[in-house]
Amino acid sequence: MAAQHASDIGMVCGLLIPVLGNFAMLLRKRQRLVHGKPAKAAATAAQPST
Repeated sequence: MAAQHASDIGMVCGLLIPVLGNFAMLLRKRQRLVHGKPAKAAATAAQPST
């Protein structure tokens, strides 16, 4: 029974970690949008490097 419970916990963690990672990435994107950083980043990326 304990082994079954441990495998269930492992499966739940395996599902939650990517979800939490995506959630954190979305929060970071939203913060960047609020501060207006992506516009500057896109402008610098559009300039030729040479």
